[in-house]
Amino acid sequence: MAAAPEALPKRQRILIVEDEPFITLALEAMLPELGYDVAGSAAKVSAALELIGRERIDGAILDVNLGLQRIDPVADLLAARACPFIFTTGYSIAGLPARHAGRAVLQKPFGLEQLATLLHAEFDLPVDERSPFKADAACSPGDRRLSPCRAAGASTPSI
Repeated sequence: MAAAPEALPKRQRILIVEDEPFITLALEAMLPELGYDVAGSAAKVSAALELIGRERIDGAILDVNLGLQRIDPVADLLAARACPFIFTTGYSIAGLPARHAGRAVLQKPFGLEQLATLLHAEFDLPVDERSPFKADAACSPGDRRLSPCRAAGASTPSI
């Protein structure tokens, strides 16, 4: 007999704010594989702010630069709502919004295992010991910038 819908654990809904279509598509495929739902995706700050106002957002993945737009207004709104988020960037972490310099950063290119580790850390979820996405010894628990970390025994393409 199947469990009642209200008895099932609620999946976290993640907003993707990314201006590169390939990366957006890859994240939209990765998140459900990791146990998260995609709340929506946006390539512009205005679209992201509209989604935040309309959808239930439990967390977000924010590209620091959306073309010529900076992600600051989206990060500010999420922070004001105490909504967890992580940044992605292909540039130096020096380009992060100053008000959010202590936030987690996923350096591009990244793979599924780095994304999994960082999302679990942001949501304070334990990483299943059987998971191929657990962090190796090179990743200290306090390390919020996980780009060089690799999952033990895992090999997946990077985006």
